[in-house]
Amino acid sequence: MPPSAGPACATCRAKSRRCDRGRPICRRCITKGLQCGGYPDKFRFCGLASRGKWKDRDAPTGDQEYPSSNNSLPLRDRRGSQKESAEKQGTRTEREDVTQEGDFPGSLPTIATPDSTDNMPYQGLSISPSPQSLTSDDQSQIDKILVSTETETLLTHYDNVICPHQIAQYTDSNDNPYRIYVLPLAYEHIGLLYAVLALSACHLGRLKGDQHLCESVAVNYRLQAITALGAAIRKGFTVRFDDDELDSVFATIQTLLLYDICESGISEHGAHISGAMSICSQLMLSHRLTNEHERTVFFLGNLVWLDIVRAFAAPERLCFTQDLRERLVSLGNLKFEAVNGCPRELVLLIGDLLEHAKRHASGNLGLQQYVDIVQSSIQKLYLWDSSLCIYPNDDPLWPLVGEAFRHACILRALRLLDVTEPAETPRIQDSVIAILNAVSKVPAESPLIELMVLPIFMAGVDCILPYSQHYILIRIADIKARSEMSNMASMQLLERVWKEREKTQKCDDQTNVSWMSFTYDNELMHQHDYLII
Repeated sequence: MPPSAGPACATCRAKSRRCDRGRPICRRCITKGLQCGGYPDKFRFCGLASRGKWKDRDAPTGDQEYPSSNNSLPLRDRRGSQKESAEKQGTRTEREDVTQEGDFPGSLPTIATPDSTDNMPYQGLSISPSPQSLTSDDQSQIDKILVSTETETLLTHYDNVICPHQIAQYTDSNDNPYRIYVLPLAYEHIGLLYAVLALSACHLGRLKGDQHLCESVAVNYRLQAITALGAAIRKGFTVRFDDDELDSVFATIQTLLLYDICESGISEHGAHISGAMSICSQLMLSHRLTNEHERTVFFLGNLVWLDIVRAFAAPERLCFTQDLRERLVSLGNLKFEAVNGCPRELVLLIGDLLEHAKRHASGNLGLQQYVDIVQSSIQKLYLWDSSLCIYPNDDPLWPLVGEAFRHACILRALRLLDVTEPAETPRIQDSVIAILNAVSKVPAESPLIELMVLPIFMAGVDCILPYSQHYILIRIADIKARSEMSNMASMQLLERVWKEREKTQKCDDQTNVSWMSFTYDNELMHQHDYLII
């Protein structure tokens, strides 16, 4: 970092670690779940910049046009009706006080550098109350945020644009789980509200090419969401969560992960999923969950799948246990496939295999036993029949989704057996071709194409011919055009693998180029999560 970049932030200086000098808040502090202590003479940042390139920038207005939705009421008026639809999921009790600085929801809280950071995610987070806007009630703060025009715009964007693309449905409807679960909770829990606003600002800013929304408004909301999430988790370890409080924490974690997917596809340092698992372990949710906890099962099921996706890059990062996966699968419904694509039977197969890979990597499973388990799992994957699976609806394209995920799992399993196996090997190419054939039959206008990012990526990293690589790019572009998500991490990894493989092919070297090697950073103690989804 050149001298002109200025000094490190107070937190990085205190911990003697590298600072990225990000303004107004060090990004390294944000991603590590720390409170940035700010820079010399500028230890507090209140509101948006009043000078420089952000001076006089307008907040989004509420008169923008959005795709039509079955919801005709404004968000403020729908608050009560949505809450009623979610009341069967649990009732809300006592709230924890959270105080913020500034009258504008886009402003940053006053930052207090923590004295220490324990191993528990978000442990070191804290908020210093400002005498200018001290409040003893979360709800009054939420009510103040909800009357903002900016909030109305961002919540409308989340409701009408983001929600429909989080689940494979041909027509948007009021039974969308992100609409009926997330929004009512966000109206009652400030951390989730901030997370939704952050995701919406990031997504809308990218659509509009508005850096102010992406780099200032979205980042500010994200910081406040992480801060409130830390406070909620700390409370949960001393006071029993009620159903709404617990679900709001899981919903906040998933929304922050969706923010990371929208922004880059990389969740830095992997704190969110690990935090969710620490809560499950502390509360022994694998034993407490029942059929009555439909909303909790929905959020946790999605986090289980995201955990498996990050373990595709590094099995040792797998966090959720097979017992909890099996419990959630037994309690879940077909919304899981509609959101994540991968059939739950395959989720259990690949999850169990990755867990054994994790045990082997840690030295807790011998080589021969591990090889036998991997070979047995590969055989089960080859025998699994996608036509016999139960899918969310009778769309004839669903078995193609199942087939694509089956071969994506086979490709990952083969690399667990031998990471050096050349991409040119017939059984590798058989699965690549099977995925490409399945994907080719799913038209760009089908919502099911949005579920196919991981299979397309897994086929792409082992594509050895230019025309197949070109086809991969076409299908990723189709998904991006429909979902309006960038899939940036998958594109970057594909380009690096293809570039490196081109070099080896010129030298007549068929050594495999492992995409997993590009997801590991020797300088990081806690590796980033690559969310190819």
